[in-house]
Amino acid sequence: MCTATRILSADDRERLIPVIDRARDSWVTYAPYLERFRHDLRRGRAVPPERVPGDAITMNSRFVLSHRRGDGPICYTLVYPEEASVQLGKVSILSPMGAALLGARVGDEVCWVSIDGPEAAKVERLLYQPEAAGSAR
Repeated sequence: MCTATRILSADDRERLIPVIDRARDSWVTYAPYLERFRHDLRRGRAVPPERVPGDAITMNSRFVLSHRRGDGPICYTLVYPEEASVQLGKVSILSPMGAALLGARVGDEVCWVSIDGPEAAKVERLLYQPEAAGSAR
């Protein structure tokens, strides 16, 4: 993420650390990347779900990104790995893009490295956030 400190739901952090640990144990080629993500999660500011800013991307949030490459705005949902679907716009939290998006806020530019090289996108708007909708957990 291009911005400095993540603000995330304490519930999300609690659920994500074991997911990352399991992935780290099975995805040898991604271990350095997952270790960095795990470190960032632990370092991020975790707040109770009701105190998550209404414009922050959390797990199961739907949002619109504008990619630098000019594809136009695209809607995505940030999901756990088992729910990921490129065709449905469901981005896995364990993908480089997904990890960069967690905690990003509307207006932030988010950066990650994909198989095509460096990528960046701007968070244009948040369409749904479980914490704001009162359905986090």
